[in-house]
Amino acid sequence: MLSKKKKIITGVVVLAAILILGFWYFFQKDRITVPDTYKYDDLTEYVTLGNYKGIRYTKKVKKVSDSDVQSEVKKAIKKASTTKDVKSGTVGSDSKVKIDFTGKINGKKFDGGSAEDYTLDIANDSMIDGFSEGIVGHKVGDKFDLKLKFPKDYSNKDVAGKNVVFTIKVKAIVKTNTPEYNDAFVEKNTKYKNTAEYEKSIRTKLEKENEATAEKDAYSEVFAKILKDSEVKKYPEKELDASKESMKETYKNLAKQYNLEYEDFLKQYMKMDEKSFNKQVDAYAKNSVKQQLVMRQLAKELDVTVTDEEYNEYLQKLLKQNGMTEDSFEEQSGTSLKEYAQQNNMYEGLLYEKIMKQVMKLSKAE
Repeated sequence: MLSKKKKIITGVVVLAAILILGFWYFFQKDRITVPDTYKYDDLTEYVTLGNYKGIRYTKKVKKVSDSDVQSEVKKAIKKASTTKDVKSGTVGSDSKVKIDFTGKINGKKFDGGSAEDYTLDIANDSMIDGFSEGIVGHKVGDKFDLKLKFPKDYSNKDVAGKNVVFTIKVKAIVKTNTPEYNDAFVEKNTKYKNTAEYEKSIRTKLEKENEATAEKDAYSEVFAKILKDSEVKKYPEKELDASKESMKETYKNLAKQYNLEYEDFLKQYMKMDEKSFNKQVDAYAKNSVKQQLVMRQLAKELDVTVTDEEYNEYLQKLLKQNGMTEDSFEEQSGTSLKEYAQQNNMYEGLLYEKIMKQVMKLSKAE
């Protein structure tokens, strides 16, 4: 028989175990798991893998120039610049202005034709011809009409080729205050003490980025050779159909964003009918599935795997690199990290990296 003290201790241990399991389940139930695809007993039924040993490749690392460094400095200065609304003055051809405008066709407003407190860069705008030019020369406080015409090939068919009257009010000229670049600027806006230290850090960062880019290019070169040397015996229907549907769904969503029917979107933006587009979809899907088959077979032969833990760590690392959390990511993107990872094949990206690290050890740089 257990003593009362031992019973209490045993009970505490059991309770602790239950709590640990409970917390484990709570944190694990929404974890992102690796996709359940291409898990066939024998992929050689579908693909004959090309040679992946002793492949020769070139690795060219771009040198960092002084102009590259100064380009990054200019970005930092621009980021630190501030703007101010000036309530007087005349609009010039290089001005930025804050305006209200209302567009009417046959006396009636139309969707997307009006805005308030709109900041317009006169020299770099996306308005129809005559809009920005018609504001130049006006003073802050002016209210006036511009009689213009939409191009016949304008993206919105409802207004294409039609006459339009924009009523515009100039509310302010937006002035930019650009800080002087010196040691004081560096100390205030970076973790470095002077321009020399700061520019040295920029050069180091760019060198690392160029090295990473060269490595990715080498990966692509080697994988392309393996892919070309590989042959698909037959395509797994499940993954082939899924690839086709994924691409079609992407374009159907784009059509919705443009307020167009799917067929109209294909004709207007893809310059083809649905039948012709489906042929491209088939070719894309077959190429995509071939890449996946080759990658998965490489993983089998090289004994490369990705666990759920590795996958989640990889995604969290990407979030951290972009200064985000899962909550802030979902708030900004409008989708969960899990959904985004699935839609954008993030797992395949990690698997590819792990595979190619092994393949490159068997390859030869020229």
